[in-house]
Amino acid sequence: MISLLMPGGRAALALHVVFSLLNTMYLPYAVVYFVDRVYLMCRVNLACTNLTFADYLTDEIIVMLVSSLLQIPILMYVLLVLDIKKSGGRASDVFKHFLPNSNNMTVEEVENNDVGEHEDDDVRMERQKVSDILSNRSADPPVVIVQNLRKEYQKVTRVCSGSTDGSCCCMKGDSDHDVHNKVAVHNLSLAVDAGEVFGLLGHNGAGKTTTMKIMIAEEAATKGRVQIAGHNITSNTAEAFQLMGYCPQHDAQWKNITVREHLECYAAIRGVPPSDIDRVVDLYLAGLQIQEHAGKQSQHCSGGTRRKLSFAMAMVGSPSVVLMDEPSTGMDPRSKRFLWDTILASFQGSRGAILTTHSMEEADALCSRVGIMVKGELRCVGSTQHLKNLYGAGYTLEMKLRGGDRTPTTPSSDSHSDLKEFVAGLFPDATLEESFADRLMFSVPQHAVTSLAKCFLQLETAKTELNVEEYSFSQTTLEQVFLKFAHYDEVNGD
Repeated sequence: MISLLMPGGRAALALHVVFSLLNTMYLPYAVVYFVDRVYLMCRVNLACTNLTFADYLTDEIIVMLVSSLLQIPILMYVLLVLDIKKSGGRASDVFKHFLPNSNNMTVEEVENNDVGEHEDDDVRMERQKVSDILSNRSADPPVVIVQNLRKEYQKVTRVCSGSTDGSCCCMKGDSDHDVHNKVAVHNLSLAVDAGEVFGLLGHNGAGKTTTMKIMIAEEAATKGRVQIAGHNITSNTAEAFQLMGYCPQHDAQWKNITVREHLECYAAIRGVPPSDIDRVVDLYLAGLQIQEHAGKQSQHCSGGTRRKLSFAMAMVGSPSVVLMDEPSTGMDPRSKRFLWDTILASFQGSRGAILTTHSMEEADALCSRVGIMVKGELRCVGSTQHLKNLYGAGYTLEMKLRGGDRTPTTPSSDSHSDLKEFVAGLFPDATLEESFADRLMFSVPQHAVTSLAKCFLQLETAKTELNVEEYSFSQTTLEQVFLKFAHYDEVNGD
């Protein structure tokens, strides 16, 4: 308005400078107005026959150009700060974004020694391994490094300070707020090497999902850091996410576009050259055996097909790290086994993966190492066989006597006594867990088995001499190890 009433006046120019510098929404409208004003002034001026670029360089337009050049780095800095703060970083991490050596440890990370109370030796060794890797700055670091990762949630409870009239209700101003910190992840440290599938196990509320959310920057960590292929997810977010694939538990797909279009879209986003997109998409469709569904909209596909599509979307673009949250949920046994074989074949080279699952069978089939979390702490880590040997109850021996058509009331005390005597001689520390009719089940400690060959030889002999119809001698399963930690959590729960 001032510029209309006082064209060329100092007051109008001063206000224009202030708004151009301070109000980003002012610039686009001002550009249209002042450019149009130059054009209209030329139309009404008979001496103006042809407009050149120099005619548009008025004082107002020059001010807007300078303001834009000043605002671009400032707004870029603000956006980077907001993005890094959302991922749990600090404002100073913005400068690390532009530095070549941006993954140096901070003092806070080095001095964070509040480790869990119940860590075993393997977890302590894993923590030391992570510290050594980061201290030595290896040229070929693990594809995933998590160091002293901690996540706390604040829980505010309203507490009545009491009232003079004895009422039980809190009046305004008569209540205090008690703030408690709930630790969801307790200083987690682990490293995942290339070619390794690491299984993160734990019951609901153990901290698995929170850890995954921090790794994909959906949650901000309270302390600690995460590196993906050498890139810190707070200071080098773009570089880290370019090397990461994510297969969520619930299929994140568009309902109205086809399976092929999903893969073409993700291939373009992940930087696959346009000339190679069709070849890459056909490769994944054939490899996962979903060619016949390529033209279907995702809403019309079965649950198993959608899970295969989610896995393909996570793998396209050849990421260095893939996070998989229960990848085979809702799949039939045949499709599940096929997906497992595909996963095993996909992580044999330079890729690594972290898998969370409630299926011990899936963890046993896929994971080269597993870690079990309880109350946010990593309690144990190692191969499935190592954990079975370390925390398992040993072996289970189940024997069935001949005569399966007997009723439970049929006397079989003599046969049972002979069988118990045989097992006591073979395994002195074995205990009888169950006894019913023609079936007996014994628990055999790990140290009682010195030679599996000798055990099976004598069991085969007893099968003939003691009238045993069949027997089963098996090691503790991973599920029993998992249940042992879950039971510990229940017994020692708050």
